[in-house]
Formats: sequence, structure tokens, C-alpha cells
Amino acid sequence: MVFISAIPVASNRPAWWLIWTFLLGLCAMAYLTKARLLLARDHAFQISRYGALLPIALLVPAYAVLQSLPIAGYLPEALQALPSLLGADMRPASLSVMPDASFLGAIRALGYLVFLVLVIEIGTQPERSQTLVLLLMIGILLHAIFALISLRLLNDYALWGEKTVYLGVLTGTFVNRNSIATFLGFGLILALAIALARGQRSTAAEKDRGHAAFLTPERLEIIGLWMAILLFAFAILLTQSRMGAAATAFGALVTFFALRLHFQASLVKTLLQGALALVAVLIVLIPVSGGDVAERALFTLVESSVRLELYRQTWGMILERPFTGYGYDAFAPAFELYRDEPLVTQSYADLAHNTYLTLWVEQGFVIGSIPMVLTLWAVAIIIRRLKDGQGDAAVNAAGLGVIALGAMHSLADFSLEIPANVYCFLLIVGLALSPPRQTLSSASSTDATRVAGGST
Repeated sequence: MVFISAIPVASNRPAWWLIWTFLLGLCAMAYLTKARLLLARDHAFQISRYGALLPIALLVPAYAVLQSLPIAGYLPEALQALPSLLGADMRPASLSVMPDASFLGAIRALGYLVFLVLVIEIGTQPERSQTLVLLLMIGILLHAIFALISLRLLNDYALWGEKTVYLGVLTGTFVNRNSIATFLGFGLILALAIALARGQRSTAAEKDRGHAAFLTPERLEIIGLWMAILLFAFAILLTQSRMGAAATAFGALVTFFALRLHFQASLVKTLLQGALALVAVLIVLIPVSGGDVAERALFTLVESSVRLELYRQTWGMILERPFTGYGYDAFAPAFELYRDEPLVTQSYADLAHNTYLTLWVEQGFVIGSIPMVLTLWAVAIIIRRLKDGQGDAAVNAAGLGVIALGAMHSLADFSLEIPANVYCFLLIVGLALSPPRQTLSSASSTDATRVAGGST
């Protein structure tokens, strides 16, 4: 589903993500039915190991539904501030300035949560997680190859109609170059994690009759993975996404350091290897890709005035409604109420280009911070799993890498507001979070052991 969801304009249309949410609901019902009817009493839901996750995460869609209800008349004026020029007859009856959008957004958020729960339920076997991330990496690689062919061989062909924006830029099945850069960055991080883990395993393997063979199947596979990494990097540079390239590099470095330190490599050697890799990208890949990313990076400060003004005005909106927000998925109409000079001559602004600001505008500081808090919680869990040697090291390191990529890119864009990217992100992070499978009987034994130990 993750692979297919990226095909129809990254599923960034309600019709598409509603289809995936419906299918996820059917999958969840099938899983629950099998768990209760076939596995009976010995089945323990793995998500129960993270007891606080579901109740806290459910606050986001629940509050989105609350925002869509006509309850504004029962709340103090201070909690539903809007520009004074807006007449009383034009004020919405709900907290959300677009209640229908907020209700639909709640369905999408609930679908994301169901997806994450299902991933955690099936990711309890390291071998299965290894297979899933390899298949996902291959799927993203196929997207990269299609995008390259479309750009270079098919005269910038677009699958869903003639391109009107980002002409001459790699976009593949996506519309926005920054969004596909994030998607391809996830693929690069997966390929890097798998290549490093298999390289370590190959190095530690015993020599065949005292001799080290170079062209073994394992080494050929590693070479193939590094070629995939180069292809991903080349494709990302052709998107001409400055933040996409920088965030991918940051995420890749996090994955690299996490794995090298996990394998107890020398810190100095690890730092040198990371620096050499960055230099290689700068020297080889940027000139080969045409240097457009480097050229755009040079003009970042010059072109940032409009974006900074957008952030300033967005922050002003947040301070007007710091706790209630303007409604889930309602940034666009809410911003139009506050848009001021020098942005009045700009085209329609439907995105804040900063996911953190978007969350706070739409749901306030408290509920809007929940996705960030849960992400930090996931980072702590994955680091602990890496330290304790639980699960697959490559999957865990990739989980940290994609979080780093997403966190950095979300500072200047909206890539993690695109459904296809969210599904991909949740799949990788969910697999990294999945604990070893535990049955009800084993859970009871563990609890009994802990009680006995505490009593002693």
C-alpha cells in the first residue's frame, strides 16, 4: 500500500487517502477477528506494550472532531478569536473555520493511527522487518527510476497530466519536488542502513578456507545497495530541493553514526568516514546532476524574505488562538483572514511551509504538540532498543534516520503532511518500535517475575 499510495499524486487528494483509510479499517477488522476467534486467549496485542500511545495519539483526531462541532457559542470569546473586521454573521459556529475539512482530517489522522498499530503488530519478528524494509526500499527505488526516465528520456513526462509547475525538475508521480525528495530520502536511508549492516556481517564472517573471497553473493548484494544509494542521491539532487538534499544528508549521517557506534566502531574513524562521504557527494554528484541544487542554495538567503514573512504572520495567528487552534486541515482559510502586507500580492497561501507551525495553528499548542512529543518518545525507545541490541539494528538505525530527515525538512516545508510520505514514515518508524512478540502467558510470567523480584 505504501508503494502504491505514492503513485496517484502521492495520495494528496481526499478521494485517495479515504480509499486507503477504508482499506486499513478492513485490515484492522480482519486482524481483530483473527486474533479473537482463531488465536483465542493466548494472543496479546503488541500495542498494549505501549499503553499510553493510543490514548494520547487519539486526542488528535478526537479534538479535530470536536473542532468541527457547532460549540463556539458555548465558549468564551477569548478562545475563538478572529479578526474584528469579520462580521458576527460571518463567524463560524464551530472552532474550526472549515468544519467539514476538520472532520475529514480526523478520519485521515485515525487512518494513520490504525496503520501504525498494524505495523507494530506485525513487526515483532526481526526477519520479517528486514524483508519489509528491503521490499520498501526496492519499491522507492522503482519510483526513483521511473522519475529519472520521465525527466530525462520522456521529456519531463507527468503521469497525471501535463506539468505546469517545476518544469525540468524531477517530480515523478508527485506534484511537489520537496515532497518527492523526502520520499526518495527515505529510500536512501533504508538502502544505507541495509548496506552498512550487511557489510558489517560480511566483514565479521569467517573466511572460506582461510581466503577472503571478494565476489561472493553477499558482497555483490552490498555493491548493488551502494549503487542504489548513488541513484537515490542523484535523483534527489535532480529534484533541486535544497532542504530535501540537506535533510536527507542529515538523516543519512544519523543512520550512519547510529550503526557504526552500535557496531562499536572507532568514533574518530566514523567521523572521518562520514566527512569523506559528504565530500564525495559534493565533488561527484552535484556536478553530474548539473549543480542546480548548489546554485539554488547560494540564493537561499536572498529568496527567504517571503518565507520568513509567512512564518511571522503565521506565528501571529497562533498567538491569537494559542490553545484552541483554527481547525484541523483549516490553515488555508484561516490564513486568508490574517494575511497582511507584504503577502497580499502573493498567490493563494494554502500551506505554512513549516509543519510545526501548521500543527499549532490548526490545533493549538497543547494538542498540536502531541505528534512532536510522540516522535520524541519514539526516538527514545529506538535508541534504547539499539543500545540493548533488541530487534534489527538496520531497521532501528533507519528509524532514527527517517525521523531526523522528517524533523529537519518539516522546519521549512510540508513533506510530512503528504499522505504517501506519512505512510512510508510510519512504516519505517513502526517497525523500529515493534517489540519482540509476547503472548498473554509470557506476559503474565514476566509480570509475575517482576513482582517476585520486587518482593524479594
